[in-house]
Amino acid sequence: MKICIIMLLIFFAAGCNPATKVFDTNQSTSVEQKRGKIIVNGVTINYAEAGSGPTVILIHGSVSDYREWTYLIAPLSRHYHVIAYSRRYHSPNPSPGPDADASLDRQMDDLFEIMKAMRISSAHMVGHSFGGAIALSFTLRHPEMVESLVLAEPAVSGVISKTPENDTLLKESQNLRARMREVFASGNAEQIVKTYAEHVAPGDFEKATPEERKMLLENVAAFQQDFTSQRPSFTCDDAQKINVPVLVLAGDQSPMGLQRIAETTAKCIKGAKFIKIQHATHWMQLDQPQAFNDEVLAFLVQNKK
Repeated sequence: MKICIIMLLIFFAAGCNPATKVFDTNQSTSVEQKRGKIIVNGVTINYAEAGSGPTVILIHGSVSDYREWTYLIAPLSRHYHVIAYSRRYHSPNPSPGPDADASLDRQMDDLFEIMKAMRISSAHMVGHSFGGAIALSFTLRHPEMVESLVLAEPAVSGVISKTPENDTLLKESQNLRARMREVFASGNAEQIVKTYAEHVAPGDFEKATPEERKMLLENVAAFQQDFTSQRPSFTCDDAQKINVPVLVLAGDQSPMGLQRIAETTAKCIKGAKFIKIQHATHWMQLDQPQAFNDEVLAFLVQNKK
């Protein structure tokens, strides 16, 4: 609780919630999580914290929040100090207002301020989708603050060159963006989530647990902010400047465009390892949690200082 008290004094946040026991379905054990909130760059950020040791920061993707890491926190916390935070506007943080700014630069600033507030000089980072894009760009900006990276299909389409062989993949992305603009205009949360899930995680919404569906539907407004926010292009040349150990993961049931982006990102980063998880979609940490956890833990143990 000391960390939460310090942050309360610094940021005048609303404080820490009592520790919560979360059941880990993979390992049949429970883990104590501290829940808290801080204010960074004028927005409230909720987080979950567990374990001790080297710090691992979990950065979720769109249409989700820190609950995306439900199955990973407990196994990690046996060996690491784990922090999973909900990015700005994602539940249970306040929803975006008329002046919302979900740009990549702002999200990197948030991560920097979170680490500063929690007195974390450097950390291993696990980023999914847009969270992976944040982690990559943050590493370029603050290389001294990153020990290693695990990237689950990072949203960095700029690594794909505009060549004839990639035309189909690039058109796939353009068509999705056009379709999502249409469905966002409907304001129908379930239709928005289903439309996106049909593309990136076929079948996952239908078989999702009630808790997972609740998470997805609660983050539609934040998802729209993410989807339409400014994202400076992250290219293969940028990736070649990354000098920390990197693991890139893809799901073999994800759209080919996302798989190609992940594999190309790994090829652009010197020494990066690429693994494709069988029977997994873009939401691999939810639909294939055991395989996902095994790869993340093995990589982190290998690169533990």
